[in-house]
Amino acid sequence: MEKILFRTPKKNRIKKRAKSEIAVFTVEFIILAAFALSYILAFLWAAMAGFKTHNDLIMNPFAFPETWHPENYVDAFSLLEVNGVNMLGMIGNSIWWVIGGSILGVLGPTFVAYAVTKFNFVGRMLLININIVTMTLPIIGSFPASYRMYSSLGFINSPLILITAFGAFGSTNLYMCAFFRGVSPTYAEAAKIDGANEYVILFKIMIPLSKGILIALLTMAAVGRWNDSSTMLIYLPKMPNLATGIYLFSTEMTYRARMDILMAATVLSAIPPLILYSFGHKSILTNVSLGGIKG
Repeated sequence: MEKILFRTPKKNRIKKRAKSEIAVFTVEFIILAAFALSYILAFLWAAMAGFKTHNDLIMNPFAFPETWHPENYVDAFSLLEVNGVNMLGMIGNSIWWVIGGSILGVLGPTFVAYAVTKFNFVGRMLLININIVTMTLPIIGSFPASYRMYSSLGFINSPLILITAFGAFGSTNLYMCAFFRGVSPTYAEAAKIDGANEYVILFKIMIPLSKGILIALLTMAAVGRWNDSSTMLIYLPKMPNLATGIYLFSTEMTYRARMDILMAATVLSAIPPLILYSFGHKSILTNVSLGGIKG
């Protein structure tokens, strides 16, 4: 008997959007594209300005250099120095500041978010409300108390100040709370049947499941810490990072009439966060979806 195959027509999965929705998306795209283009053009202009002389930069800021001076980028390494720390030393300070602070700054709120979303205990809602209140109300006048406390603990001009990055609240806590609420309890229940305790569930199941959002949060935290000049300027004046060095260097180069060197140093300082973002931008822009539970 001959077998007859019936093929069902494929469903059109592309949903037609309303004209108003298309118009809104188009306007949003144009605004965001113009915003992104302004950053790209500013970076390219600074890179070009770094090849000029100071006089050429002042007289013709938007024209291509008559004579290219790549030695400006080499001079930036030798001239950029703050409190006896050269550019390589500042890059080293930026690295440990970014890596240590970003990891501690993300792990602390992640642990708290897991606890308040997966366990029912007294004070759980109080922690959630404290996080919202501290993010909503500005804390004015806390700097003198913080500096006094850090000084008493010996954190001034010491890498031990990284301990202060291990907090409990902030926007990271909100993101992770939303994420953990979307994780099915079936994962934990199946692990408990196999004899796993709470620590195994957290570190071998929940943390791997949240890898995508954790990478995104770590990337954003790293970029923010790389550009953080105020904290190092106040608490670690003898251990400046690259952002602090560029901030202080800008004043010096303005008085010395070497804006060309300043532009070159600024471009060099922007390269590391660009490289970091190029590796982590997909995690930031991509939605994290979970699967694996079979009925």
